[in-house]
Amino acid sequence: MAGKISLLSSLAPLPSRVGCALLGICFLTSFVMAQKAVRNLRPGKNQISIEFEGRQRSALLCLPVRHSMPESGWPLVLMLHGAGGSSANVIESTGWDLLGEAEGVVTLFPNGTPRDEGRPENFWRNPQTWNSGATESLSSGRGSAATKQVNDVDFLDSLIRLVWGELKIDRRRIYVAGHSNGAGMAYRLAFERPGMVAAVGVMAGHFFQNPREMRLDVSLIQLLGERDPFAPLEGGDAGILWLRMNVPPALNAPETWARMIGASIRHDTLQVDRDLVVLRWGPSPTGAEVKSIQILGHGHGWPRPGHTPRLPEFLAGPDRPAIDATREIWTFFRAHPRLD
Repeated sequence: MAGKISLLSSLAPLPSRVGCALLGICFLTSFVMAQKAVRNLRPGKNQISIEFEGRQRSALLCLPVRHSMPESGWPLVLMLHGAGGSSANVIESTGWDLLGEAEGVVTLFPNGTPRDEGRPENFWRNPQTWNSGATESLSSGRGSAATKQVNDVDFLDSLIRLVWGELKIDRRRIYVAGHSNGAGMAYRLAFERPGMVAAVGVMAGHFFQNPREMRLDVSLIQLLGERDPFAPLEGGDAGILWLRMNVPPALNAPETWARMIGASIRHDTLQVDRDLVVLRWGPSPTGAEVKSIQILGHGHGWPRPGHTPRLPEFLAGPDRPAIDATREIWTFFRAHPRLD
C-alpha cells in the first residue's frame, strides 16, 4: 500500500512520541514524493520512478492518445516482464501499448529488481526478476528478487494506488498479465490482492502459492506453449544448458484456481485441433471463469504472429504462435470485470 513507500528503513528506534511524529512526517514526505512521481501524466509514454522500501523502483505507463476517458474511468492493465526482461522490452515483445491505444486502456509496465541494484539491468549480466513466492525456481537463484525477499506485492499494490490517485481508473477493471517469472508474479498479485485485481492473464508461468479459498472471485486465463522448455505442461525436468531443475506441471494451475474460486474442477473442452487445445472451468456461482489455452508446437516466447521473437529457438523453444496472446488475454479481461 502507499504507506509502504518509505524513507525509514534505516531509522533507529526512538521514544514513542518523537518516533510517531517523525514517522508521520517521513510518511507524508515519502507519499508526496511518490505522488509527484506520477503527477502530470500525459497522453503517450510516461516514465515513473519512486522510492519504495529503500529501493528505487520504476515503471512505464502508457496513456491513450486518441481516446477520451470513459465515464466509468480508464481500464488498467499491468504487464509484468519475465526474468531478465524490462518494461521497455516487454512493451516491444507484447504490443500491449498498441492494444491500449486501440482499445482505450491504460497500460502499466513495472520493472522488477536487478541482481546488482547499483548497475543498469541487463538480460545476461544483471537480470531483473520478481519475487513470485517461489522458494525454488529457475528465476530464484543468487541475487534474485525471491532470494532477497523483495516486497513486490506491496510495490505493485502501491503503484496501482498511486496511478489511480492521479488518473480516474475504473476499479472494476484492473487487470494483471505476466510472462514467465512475471506470470508467477501476476498469479501472486491476483492471489494476494483479489479485492483489487479483476482477472489475471499468464503466459508460460507457474502458480507457487498454497491454494486456499479466495475471498473474492478473480478470473484466470492461462496460455502455455506445448514445447516450452521452462514451463513444461506435465512438469519434470526444465531449463536449458546448465540451468535445469524439476518443476511442477504448468497444467495444474487452472484446476487449482477453479477450486479456489468455487467452480467445478471438471472442465469443458472448447477446442482441439492442430493448433490449440482450449479448456474452460466454471463459471463459478458468481460468474468467475478459468480458461487454459495450449499452443501446440510453440515454446516459451510471448505468442505474437508476425513478430520476431526476442530470444533464439535454442533458448526459448520454437516460435509457432497460433494466436496473439495480447489480444486473447484482453478479450478475456474485457469480459471479466471485478464481480463485487
